[in-house]
Amino acid sequence: MDIHAHWQSIAAHPMGGWRHVAEPTLPGLDPTKRLLWCGIGGSLLPSETLIRAFGDERAIRNWVPLASPEPTPDFRIQPGDQLVLASKSGKTLELWTWISRLRALPGHGDLAAPILITQDDANPLATWGRANGCRILPIPVDVGGRFSAFTPIGTLPLAWMGRDAAAFLQGGREVVAELEADHGPWRDRVAATVDLLLDAHRKGITEWVLMPYAMRLDNLSAWWVQLVAESLGKVAKDGTRKGYTPIRAVGPVDQHSQLQRWMAGPRNLGVIVMTLDGTPVPEKLDPPPGSPYPGLAGLQGAEILRAQAEGTMGALEAAGVPVLRWPMPALSEHEVGAFMMAWQAIIGILGMALDLDPFDQPEVEDGKKRTFKRLGLA
Repeated sequence: MDIHAHWQSIAAHPMGGWRHVAEPTLPGLDPTKRLLWCGIGGSLLPSETLIRAFGDERAIRNWVPLASPEPTPDFRIQPGDQLVLASKSGKTLELWTWISRLRALPGHGDLAAPILITQDDANPLATWGRANGCRILPIPVDVGGRFSAFTPIGTLPLAWMGRDAAAFLQGGREVVAELEADHGPWRDRVAATVDLLLDAHRKGITEWVLMPYAMRLDNLSAWWVQLVAESLGKVAKDGTRKGYTPIRAVGPVDQHSQLQRWMAGPRNLGVIVMTLDGTPVPEKLDPPPGSPYPGLAGLQGAEILRAQAEGTMGALEAAGVPVLRWPMPALSEHEVGAFMMAWQAIIGILGMALDLDPFDQPEVEDGKKRTFKRLGLA
């Protein structure tokens, strides 16, 4: 398959702007104060991924995602709270529910003007924000919500934590540069992954698991699930239904909860196993008397985790389950940025190869319309 030709088709697509990685000036936020982040889907999942991957104890404690419209009777505004309102379209129902809820809470009047991450156009959020003195960090019109990791949706949380947002963007740029040049290790990895997934699709493998062996990357799987499901679950131009069902997992938790199904269930599933290959954190294990594993005294947790990943991959391959091994040199902003951009490219190219539009989501829009009608908001 001509990967470069499909990449060029993405470049010509009206929603192919995610290929251009900009580095906007970001406002200073206080890492010692809570960050209230109103958003959902593509306006939250990249942020949540990066917070969980790189946040220290303080950042995890101060990160407050406000997503679902369900009532939250215990939530209180605290002095110094910082508020971000994130929505590509500026019309997200969940976001406007939270804006309305916050306005009704004690202490709302003491909040500083929120930061908005949205299209800088005439959408309702941008219009409201301009009227209320809010700073707008724009999402380009040609970047879809689930492809927004390399906008302030991703970089602002990194900057708030004091992490290296520039390295995250650089990781993405390197992948794009190799795809543009049609040469390099990232280009080859993207091409090999596309070929594997297309070949598996022809053989009836339509479910894929992403399983990072790193608890800090659990939310990366959640981001990946939306990217795959919303981009590739489509009716193609010839009227056939195509796509993949993405499944979220994390090792070693899900080798205990899902591995049985993957190995012995219907043969319609493949597994992508991510491992971290960097220098392990040194530690000493001191098993107590009576431990069934006295040999733990000579091991470290990273060795055990790696053996579990290798054991799981070996068992899957022996059972005839397609396995894609995805080593990551280290858990760093650069490597996570490269991974996320590579998968945006993989999904875009797969969409083109399957003869469907990977950048729209018509059925999601239909569900929204039905929701608005039921609520009398249409």
